[in-house]
Amino acid sequence: MKQSLMTGAIVFVAVMLALVAAPFVMPLIHGEPIAATGEAGGSAERARRGPALYTALDPPLLANFVDDTGSTRFLQLGVQAMTHEQKVIDAIQVHAPALRNAFLLLITNQSYAEVVTREGKERLREEMLVEARATLQRQAGLDGIEELYFTSFIIQ
Repeated sequence: MKQSLMTGAIVFVAVMLALVAAPFVMPLIHGEPIAATGEAGGSAERARRGPALYTALDPPLLANFVDDTGSTRFLQLGVQAMTHEQKVIDAIQVHAPALRNAFLLLITNQSYAEVVTREGKERLREEMLVEARATLQRQAGLDGIEELYFTSFIIQ
């Protein structure tokens, strides 16, 4: 009887420890930082902001530039913007010509050697995000473009 009571107490303590530790251990197992998934922070923030919303800048951007040998190269680039606010999606669609212009001016100043590397593509994406935010701020007085994603990237 005494041993059974002791075993029960040990199991109870082990279960309680597992319940307390789970919110901290599970994000580490899944590769997410603790601060982004904690009960009080990440889940509540995601619920408040709602789902991610995406919009494409169609048709894909088409730009030409000269490579190191003097040959003309063409870049076709599919781009989508992400936000959590419908008013930002609406503003992106209304001001798509201004965004496309800013992107084309930026893309045509790139060198072939830069855009063929992963680092160059990421740098271009980051520069385009800065341009998109600045353009939308100028045109509509809005912030809110959180990310830009390349959905296609073709160089010929």
